[in-house]
Amino acid sequence: MLVIMRDVVRLLRRIAITAVGTVIVVAGAILLVAPGPGLLVIALGLAVLAAEYDWARRRLNAVRARALSAASATAASRAGTASTVLFGLSAVAIGVVLICADVLPVASKSAGAGIVAGGVAVLATLAYSIRELRRARRAGEADGGCGDCRDDGGGRGDDDRSGQGGEEAP
Repeated sequence: MLVIMRDVVRLLRRIAITAVGTVIVVAGAILLVAPGPGLLVIALGLAVLAAEYDWARRRLNAVRARALSAASATAASRAGTASTVLFGLSAVAIGVVLICADVLPVASKSAGAGIVAGGVAVLATLAYSIRELRRARRAGEADGGCGDCRDDGGGRGDDDRSGQGGEEAP
């Protein structure tokens, strides 16, 4: 009897995790094309599914890497950072208007709260990305590198594979 109960509980847990994880992943997929942090929501859904499924654990690592890469690229670009801040603040403002205004046809407290939450999530993700980018740059400087150095293309250094020696043009 106890074995049957354990199997039933295990099955119900698996069904619940699958349902919740799938709903969260679908919501994240919608947020990829709608305003919102789609990759983060997908990662959250995969984290839920990873409690039961190995394939979700593997996908979670790939999505996490892609989300961090996208966030780092945005944080490294001033234009990307500015547009993300503008988008996040705009989403928060629109959400507040939807919460407070009763005259708009689509105004509701739940819609406004969802939009505010999306805007805050975008801003929080950006803040985290900027912090991590700065931390990585400081670590690069501490290791003897210069953090964000780029080769100016001026010299050949030790990487001359042309076979022509290291002569410079006059």
